[in-house]
Amino acid sequence: MNHSIHHYSNYTSQQLATSPYFLEWVKFPDAANTAFWQSFVTAYPDKAAEVDAALTIVRSLYVVHERPTPLQQREMWDEIYNNIGNNKLYARKSPLVYMARAAVAVGVIAAASWLIFRPGNKEVNITSNFGEIKTVYLPDSTEVTLNGHSVISYRKEWANREVWIEGEAFFNVKKNVDQQFDVHSNGVDVHVLGTSFNIRNRRGVTAVVLNTGKLMVAASAEKKLILSQPGDMARYDREHNNLVQKKVPVSKVTGWQQHKLQLDQTPVADFFGVLEDDWGYQIQATDSSLLNKTISGEIEMTDKEVLMNALAVILDAKVTQQGSTIIVTPN
Repeated sequence: MNHSIHHYSNYTSQQLATSPYFLEWVKFPDAANTAFWQSFVTAYPDKAAEVDAALTIVRSLYVVHERPTPLQQREMWDEIYNNIGNNKLYARKSPLVYMARAAVAVGVIAAASWLIFRPGNKEVNITSNFGEIKTVYLPDSTEVTLNGHSVISYRKEWANREVWIEGEAFFNVKKNVDQQFDVHSNGVDVHVLGTSFNIRNRRGVTAVVLNTGKLMVAASAEKKLILSQPGDMARYDREHNNLVQKKVPVSKVTGWQQHKLQLDQTPVADFFGVLEDDWGYQIQATDSSLLNKTISGEIEMTDKEVLMNALAVILDAKVTQQGSTIIVTPN
């Protein structure tokens, strides 16, 4: 999931109350999501009332049994959007119309509650924490390495070699000529027999980079790409429904497995996004023009002091840290 405090800056209390990450915080609070929403209120104090109202809504309407999985969330939002589309309201703004709108909103929230948190015992869900690199083995001996803040899900009944990914992972797929291996992520389907590749799904963009072998990436029946050479990348932007092919150095894409960030003319805004999505930091740039710059270099992520010093050098800035928030002030 994509968690940036700025993403929620214009949310109303009702929108917050149906946001999966807000729901997760209310019902499954932990250090990461608590720090996130505290940072949100600190950054946007005028939203404190909206947050309080959303808390009241959630606590009064939701009955939660367990944390949602990526597969459940995907099914949930498809159903919720269909429910919304089927409840078209009259343009004339009479009191009855306002009541109808309220009823629809409550109905959607209630549907979200049940759909997000309905109990499920037919899936296996493996997660990694912020900054954690985790290696897991699937029932067919396929090796998967998860980047920080990522989730892999698959059905307990391993009849089909099929998994769902949120975040980033590197796959070394066990070859089986009789059965293909399918990976689903943010509207993209990856079909392989035996190969190794990296897949990253953040902020509405999914990128698949081939390491060895050959695979097909499909965003729809009409939008498909074949990756056959190491470094071939398929990049899908879900908002614009755009699937394109590029060439990138494999080592640059997979450096995260060694806890390293490799930057090559990388926009600062994208770099900050990685720190937020994979490592759980919140970045505050005192000068927004800094986000338009590009940077190159390699950063070792295992030592916070080294990270702070590297940021200061690469960005030519003063870098300070307050909890999980990194404040960057250009020199």
